[in-house]
Amino acid sequence: MKMQLKPLKCFVPATIVVVLIFLTTANICRGHVNDFDIIIRGGQIVDGTGSEAYRTDIGIKDGRIVEIGKLQDGKSGRIINAEGMTAAPGFIDIHTHTDHDILKNPSAENYIRQGVTTVVGGNCGGSPYPIGGFLKRVSSRGIALNFALLAGHNTIRREIMGMENRPLVIGELEKMKALLERAMKEGAFGLSTGLKYVPGAYASTDEVVELAKVAAKYGGFYATHMRDEGRGLIKAVREAIEIAKRAKIGVQISHHKLVGKSMWNSSIKTLEMVDKAIDDGLDITLDQYPYTATSTNLTVLFPSWALEGGQNRLKERLNNPRLRQKIKETVVDNILFDRGGGDASRIVIVSCSAEGDLEGKSIAEITRMHGKQPTAENAAETIMDLQYAGAASAIYHCLCEYDVEQIMKHPLVMHASDGSAVTFGQAKPHPRNYGTFPRVLARYVREKKMISLPEAVRKMTSLPASRLKLKDRGVLKKGMAADIVVFEPKSVADKATWQNPHQYAEGIPYVLVNGQLVIDDNERTEAFPGKVLYGPGKK
Repeated sequence: MKMQLKPLKCFVPATIVVVLIFLTTANICRGHVNDFDIIIRGGQIVDGTGSEAYRTDIGIKDGRIVEIGKLQDGKSGRIINAEGMTAAPGFIDIHTHTDHDILKNPSAENYIRQGVTTVVGGNCGGSPYPIGGFLKRVSSRGIALNFALLAGHNTIRREIMGMENRPLVIGELEKMKALLERAMKEGAFGLSTGLKYVPGAYASTDEVVELAKVAAKYGGFYATHMRDEGRGLIKAVREAIEIAKRAKIGVQISHHKLVGKSMWNSSIKTLEMVDKAIDDGLDITLDQYPYTATSTNLTVLFPSWALEGGQNRLKERLNNPRLRQKIKETVVDNILFDRGGGDASRIVIVSCSAEGDLEGKSIAEITRMHGKQPTAENAAETIMDLQYAGAASAIYHCLCEYDVEQIMKHPLVMHASDGSAVTFGQAKPHPRNYGTFPRVLARYVREKKMISLPEAVRKMTSLPASRLKLKDRGVLKKGMAADIVVFEPKSVADKATWQNPHQYAEGIPYVLVNGQLVIDDNERTEAFPGKVLYGPGKK
C-alpha cells in the first residue's frame, strides 16, 4: 500500500506576512517611485565657491540637494530643463531693511524675482524689539524666502535713553547690554549700528565697543553704517577698525561708498585701510549696492543735535529763527559738499507723508514750484519745510562710478541691496529694491566684464553665508538646503529705472527656496517655504 504524503502546514506570524507584503509591493512599484522631487537638468553649475562653471544635473528631495551629477535615469516629479541656463545657490542679501515690511509683504517678490532666497534685516541700527517675538510672528505668518535679523543699536539705545543726546549715566550701559544679550539668545545674528542716524550718532566709540563685545560673546558679528561716509569717511573707517580690534569681533562695513564730490576716487585709500587691518589679523568684510545714488530720510541732511528728542522737538527748533538759521547752514553745506552732490536737482523725493504728489520730483523742481530759484539756500528752506510737514525720504545722486567699480572688485565685498520688501507701485523707491543682483550680472559681469560670473556669484552666496555662519546655504553641494536660482546669463537684466523703479528683473525663470519653487517659469507660485534663520547664540 502506498503511503500518501500530506502537505506540511506552515504557520507564519502575521507581522512577518505584513513585512513580506510591504517588501514585495515596494519591489513591484519601485519603477513608479520618484528618486527626486525636482531635477534641474543640463544647466551650467556655478556653485558659489568661485570655482569655474561646469555642466551637470541637480537632484532635490525633501528640501535638500541630494545629488549633483548626471541623472539621466533619475525619476522626478518635476524636471527643469536648464539647457543654456546657469544654476547657482540662491542669493543672500546681507544688508536689507525687510524687517520694515516682511509681515506686510511676505512674498518679498521684488527679492525672489532677483534670485534672492535669504535676506538679513535689522541693519543700520534699526530693528524690531524684542527680537524673539518678531521672529515668531514672521515664522507663523509664512514667508517666501529665508529671513535673518540683526539687533539694532539705535533701537536698543532708544529703549533705554529715548532720543536724548547726553553721556550715559550709571547703569544705562548695563541695561543696553542686557537687551542685546536677550536679542542674541533669541536669534539675532549680531549687532548693527547706524552711527549717522540718531540716537546712535550720540553714542561714543566706547559704548559701541562694549555692546559689540556682547555680540561677539554669542558668536555674532558687528554690521556698521559708519558715522560718516562723506568728508569724515576716513575717520569713520578707522573707528570701525578700532571696534573690530577692541571688541574682538568680525565687522561688516555696510553699503560702502564715498559720498560727495570731494571724496570721489578715495576708495583706493579706504580699501587699503581695510586690507591693512586684515593683514593685522582683523576680520573685516564689506557690502555694496551697484548704483551711484543713495537713499535715506531727509533728516540725513540735518545736524544730529537738531534731531534730539524727535520730530516735535525738531519742529520747535525750526520755529526758532536763530536755531533755524543754524540748521539751515548745515543743510546748505550738505547740499553743496555731501549727500546733495552739489546740486539740489540731485536730491529726488521717494516718499513724502505730507504731499504724495511730490514723489519723483527733485528738490530743485519743488523749489521752483514754490516760486524760487533752486539755489542751495532756497533748496535748504524747501527741505526744512518738507521735513517740518512730516517724514520724507529721498534718493541722493552723490556717488561716482569709479568708486562703485573699485569697491565691487575687492574680494571681500558682497553685493547687497540696502532695500526692503516694497509694495509694488507704491512711492518712487530706489531701483536697488528690484535690480541689485541682476544688475551686477548684466552690467558688471556680462557687459563690462569687470568681474567674472563665478566671482560675482561667490559674492552673492558663499561670502555672505560665511559671514552669517550658515553651514547649509551659500554653496551648491550635496546635503545643502535647496535654495537655488536658475537664470539666463545672456539675458538676465535689471529693468528698474530711476523714473520707473517698479519693474521686476528679467532672465530669472526659476527660483527655489528650501526645495520648493517660488518662481516657476517666470511666474510666482503660491508657495511660502521660507524659514526664519537663527543666529549662533539662539537658546
